[in-house]
This record gives sequence, structure tokens and C-alpha cells, in this order.
Amino acid sequence: MDAADEAKTRGNRYFQDGQYQQAVDAFTEAISIDGTNAVYYSNRSGAYLKLNKAAQAVADAKKCVELRPDWPKGYSRLGTALYYQKKYTEAKAAYEKGLTKDSSDANLKDGLKNATAALAGTGAPQSLSQLCWQTTHAKFRSYQFALRSLMVISFLLYWTVGWVNPGLGYFCYANFFKLAVLNYVSFLAYNHGTPKFNQAYAQSLVLDPATQSLLFSLLFWLSTPYAMALLPVFLSEFVQFSSFAGSLLLATGSSLGSTIEAKVFDPIMPYFVGSQTQWHTLNNHAKWAAVYHRTPSVVASVEVAIGLSLIFELLTPARNFMLLLVYWQLLRIRYMISPQLKNAFADLDRAIATLVYHPRCPSIVATGYAKLKDMMAKAVAMPTPEQAQQQASAMPKCTIM
Repeated sequence: MDAADEAKTRGNRYFQDGQYQQAVDAFTEAISIDGTNAVYYSNRSGAYLKLNKAAQAVADAKKCVELRPDWPKGYSRLGTALYYQKKYTEAKAAYEKGLTKDSSDANLKDGLKNATAALAGTGAPQSLSQLCWQTTHAKFRSYQFALRSLMVISFLLYWTVGWVNPGLGYFCYANFFKLAVLNYVSFLAYNHGTPKFNQAYAQSLVLDPATQSLLFSLLFWLSTPYAMALLPVFLSEFVQFSSFAGSLLLATGSSLGSTIEAKVFDPIMPYFVGSQTQWHTLNNHAKWAAVYHRTPSVVASVEVAIGLSLIFELLTPARNFMLLLVYWQLLRIRYMISPQLKNAFADLDRAIATLVYHPRCPSIVATGYAKLKDMMAKAVAMPTPEQAQQQASAMPKCTIM
């Protein structure tokens, strides 16, 4: 895999995880290496659209079509971006042009239908069949929604009835993580296909955020109940659950979704996504893009908080040395590949530095923290290619005849 394809693969992972700005950066890196590959522009167009940057999405889609005029996907990207700009006539033309390249393309057909309906003033959401079972992807999303619904129920029962009835609480806790494990395993199987015994497949699997979430869920499922551990998984999955539930309500014509959005979603979400986002000026698509973009950072902060709480628990009878060691090893691995976790630890470092470098704090504390920080930095440092080669050459060779 060359550098451009590696950057594209990284961008695809970011996109799947809702980290759209990082996806744009990765696709931009791929384009800087090979500016003649239409796929890179197509992927970046999709990521731009998730960030509510329709103009950039249109520009990339046009470049994609220019580079590969016989590829239907390029016209689908262009039509979608133009539709998002409410340029329905141009979107309709793009979809029609794409259908001349492949008259059976379902995405182009759906796009043309939506653009035509919008021009007629009857733009409608997806039907239930389109949303839930018309395609393999729709069926899989429905399956995930069912799992996430059960996870939400388990979470709510744990935090309400579970405190009164410990037996039920333990059942809900274990059931939550069982469902999470099933969800992540299913996603990995669906997303990566049949297992392949090669380096590229193993690398894509290891670097997939779903794999990291799977390991997290397995760890806390097999441990004694630890209430905080429910939060990062719940946050990630509840966003996906809410998005699909909103689409379902929209498809059925119910006004409940709009009511919930106005009464619950809009008052809370500006605090979640950050004050820098002008929440009330965004359309629905852009709001969800902002939530997807913010969620991994919030989850990473919660994961760091869990790690700290496990350390503080060493001072209590509830301490669990094995869980502490395994969890911090998992954090160490995640730190190497997760920009959100790096940012969360950077925030923690700034907070600690404010305390230890305070004039009233003894200098020995600052010195000790500096040494601890240096030791941890070495523990998570990725080896350079030269170091990796040296380590590989230093490994003992098999001498079995």
C-alpha cells in the first residue's frame, strides 16, 4: 500500500468514526501525493458535506467527474452536494448524467427522485422501506438500531432500578456490554468482510475504532461492574441511536421527532458541541455532523477520567490492580492511534501543569511530574521505521530444521 492509499484508508476510518475534519485532512494528504485519483476527491467531497461545507464538496465532486467522467459515483457525489445547496435543477442534471453511465445505480435513482420531488415542492424524507430494509446497508442499520435500543434500555435500567436491586443492576450491566460486543463484532464483520490472513487486513482491523471499542467492552464486561465504564460506550451508541430514531420518526410522518429536537436536543446540544458552533444557524444535517464530530472527543475525555478514577481507587478497598493495569495498557495502545485521546491527555496535562507549576507548589512535585511525563511519553512513542527494522532484525531466528 503506497502513501496515498494509506492516507485514504486512514481517511475512510475517520469518516466511519464520524471524525470528518480528520477525514478531510487525510484525504487532502492523499490528494497532495496523487492529485489524479478521482476516488480521493470523491471521498473528500463526502467528508466536506458532513462538515456542512457544501461549496468545497461541490468543487471536489466536479474535480472527481473531470478526472473520471465515466464513474457514476462522481455524479452521485456532485448531485448530493448540489442538492444540499438546494440547487435542485443542477442536482437533477448531475443524477441524470450519472444514470447515462450506469442506469441501474440505486443511489443515482434515489437522488434523481429526491431532486425531482424537491423541484416539485414535495421533497420528502426516505420511506420506511428505504430506511429499514430496501438495501443490505439499510437492513444492517436496522439490526444495529435494534441492538442499540436494547443497550439504551439496559443503561437506563442500570442507572435507575439497578441501584435499588443489585441483582437486576448486574444483569443490566452485563447485558449492556454483551450487546455492545455483539454490535461491534457485527460491524467489523460487515465493514471488513471475510477475514483475510494478510497484513493489510490485520492493519485495517486493528486501526478500526470499532475494534478499540470492542476491546473496551470486553474488558469491562468481564470485570466487576464499574458504573463509569458504561458512559463512553453509551455516548457513542446513543448518538447513532438518536440519529436513526429521528429518521424513523421523519419517515413515518410523526411530529414527535421535531418536538424532541426543539424541547430537548436544541437546548442541550450547544453545550455538547461547544460554544464555537453556531448551533441554531445550522440545518438538521449540519447539526448531526457537529454532534458526530464532537462525540469522539467527549468519549476520549471520559475514558481518561475512568483511568484516573481507577488510580484513585487504589486508596480504597474497592481497588482492582488487574483492571487498572489492563485498562491503562489499552489506553496506551489507543493513545498511539487516536488523536482524540491524545487531545484528552493534553488537556489533562495542562490542568496538572497549572497545579504543579504553581508558585506555592513545592518544586519537587514539579520535578517528579516532569519525570513521570517523560517516562509515559517514551512508553507511547511509536518506533521509527529504522527502529522497527532494528527490532525485527534483533529478534531470534527460528533454528528448527
